[in-house]
Amino acid sequence: MDRPDFHAMTAFAKVAETGNFRAAANALSSPVSTVSVQVRRLEERLGTKLVERTTRRVSLTEEGRLYFEQIRAALDAIAEADRAVSGRTTSARGRLRIGAPLELGQAVLGKVLASFTREHPEVEVEVELRNDKLDPVRDGFDVVLETDPPDTSSLVAKKLGSPTRYELVASPEYLERRGVPRHPRDLASHACLVMGTRHAPTTWRFVRGGTPSSIVFRHVSANTWSIIRDLAVAGAGIARLPSYIGAPAIAERSLVTVLDGFSPPPEQLYAVYVRSAHVPVRVQAFVAAVKHFLDVWPGCLVKPKRSQR
Repeated sequence: MDRPDFHAMTAFAKVAETGNFRAAANALSSPVSTVSVQVRRLEERLGTKLVERTTRRVSLTEEGRLYFEQIRAALDAIAEADRAVSGRTTSARGRLRIGAPLELGQAVLGKVLASFTREHPEVEVEVELRNDKLDPVRDGFDVVLETDPPDTSSLVAKKLGSPTRYELVASPEYLERRGVPRHPRDLASHACLVMGTRHAPTTWRFVRGGTPSSIVFRHVSANTWSIIRDLAVAGAGIARLPSYIGAPAIAERSLVTVLDGFSPPPEQLYAVYVRSAHVPVRVQAFVAAVKHFLDVWPGCLVKPKRSQR
């Protein structure tokens, strides 16, 4: 096959992003006819149809979607290389793909990105929130927020803020009805609300008292923290919640903490991205923005009222 036609690839990528030849032409400051010819030339070179054309919009074929996902990271890297050589690396620009756990992303990213996008208007941000393990290379992210640092030297894991505290909580009504646990072993006789969907006993770890862990049996399990919190507020059982999820309900006294003296171990949040001699400025700027927010964020949370039980 001949050498890659980067002009045609750029034209196709812009059509894929905008879904429209005219919008792509405007973004590239080119005539519509030129963009159309470039895409058609790329299809001929590859020997496959990449787009389905209509009078108003285009859609990608299966081959087009696959090709687009493969080339856009390469095009971003080429653009970054151009900026490095031309001395334009002092400003953040280009596409920034961010992956994060669902509720952590909901709690943090909206606040961070509100100011980040104002300060860096040339950065195009894409956010994907998922509760499965994310990998920057495999999943095509520029940066991933993760509590479990990678075990490979090809990725950087930068600490963000203070470790997240976890607390065991229940509603006053539940504790009145079922009693207050005094030791982690007492959890065996309580209804426990567990984050996760595996059908097996769960171990909750603690940091003192001679009992580093305690087996609890799932009364209810779910794969989102918000459901676990809402069930605890409704009196369904005892939950183990991160502070950013539980603090508002604790402050309102719809939840109270239990087993305070045994505190579950905290979790550190990391920004994970590909190790490189030239980390894109947009990635550096975003990581700095998240770190700055998390450095002060605990002070933004409503201060919980501790249980007096």
